[in-house]
Amino acid sequence: MNFKKSKKTFLLLFILIFPSAFYVYLTAGKEKSFVRLPYFGPKHPFVVTADGKQKKDTVFYSVADFNFKNQNGNTITAHSLHSRIWVCCFEDLKDKNVSPSQAILMNRIESRTDLDTTLRLLTFALDSESTQNLAAYATMVHAGKRQYFLSADSGKMKQFAIDAFYNPVDTSCKNGFIHFFLVDREGCIRGIYNGMHVKDIDELIDNISMLEAAYYVKENREKGKKDDDVAM
Repeated sequence: MNFKKSKKTFLLLFILIFPSAFYVYLTAGKEKSFVRLPYFGPKHPFVVTADGKQKKDTVFYSVADFNFKNQNGNTITAHSLHSRIWVCCFEDLKDKNVSPSQAILMNRIESRTDLDTTLRLLTFALDSESTQNLAAYATMVHAGKRQYFLSADSGKMKQFAIDAFYNPVDTSCKNGFIHFFLVDREGCIRGIYNGMHVKDIDELIDNISMLEAAYYVKENREKGKKDDDVAM
């Protein structure tokens, strides 16, 4: 029995780690060879000064800061998520047609990224739920510890969805707020997925692995450069 259990554990770890490990293998030492995820949203111009000269540059769109309470009564902001990869969706918790499907797919993401302990999964409630109701809902859908359910005034949350996500990436919400968004450590949107399709969510899961692997390679490359500078 112990052998069978160990075998199952090994297979699970292999399935979770292999995509990132393989990506790291393909890109290790190849500074310009990443299969990069796209950035969504408009670029913003800014001016930098170097050697006494001003130079124009652009920065990728990032999600504006927000301030909402989660199901535990804790304040969650975009700033508090900085340095973490996160996924989010907007959900009317009382919508029996869409809400159950989105909850199942968010759980699917959580279960298939079990080793990624820094990943956070956010569900923005569109129906002004209280903290107590959010906690009850989280329990009902068997959400794990990495899932946050956030609430605010219904009108405020819908406007936030439109201003911070849908309008900047030119995605329509006329059929409802059915999309999942992948956000990187800097707050930039790196993927948009149809939250009603399992295939799209599986692509999202793969893209999380790619993004984590890209950060891993980048950090190790920078560490290697620092070690070389010290050696010199």
